[in-house]
Amino acid sequence: MKRRATFFLAVSTALVASPALAGDLDWLAGHWCGQRGKTFSEETWMAPRGGLLVGMHRDSRDGNATGFEFMRIAQQDGQWVFLAQPGGGAVTAFPAASVEKDRVVFANPAHDFPRRVIYQRRDVDTLHARVDDGRDDGKAMEWTWRRDCDAPPAD
Repeated sequence: MKRRATFFLAVSTALVASPALAGDLDWLAGHWCGQRGKTFSEETWMAPRGGLLVGMHRDSRDGNATGFEFMRIAQQDGQWVFLAQPGGGAVTAFPAASVEKDRVVFANPAHDFPRRVIYQRRDVDTLHARVDDGRDDGKAMEWTWRRDCDAPPAD
């Protein structure tokens, strides 16, 4: 009996401590864009390779860039960590709080705003993103993007 308990403890520990797999976030890769009002936003993610996804986000309005962000999702100590660099400034880390088939939640409760970054694939061509204050009913910003969107004409 003692041997069986030790075996189950070892297996459950291995499952909890298993490293993040590159395939966990394959669905995030691609060029996503959409428009809300006069603001056109787009986000591009490279496919995971070597434990790293590289992404960028850009907003534009009336032909002018209004904001951008460099992003990475990297494997660190066996888990995914979202590394945000808004406007090319300082990096803020958001460790993964949950990784599901078509949804990932990154959280940093010590950060002012946002405290959570959530990506959810609604279908093969639709991606929803949300940043919030850590509460489902609190302050939030949300985007819904499609793969098959038309970008505004280039300058």
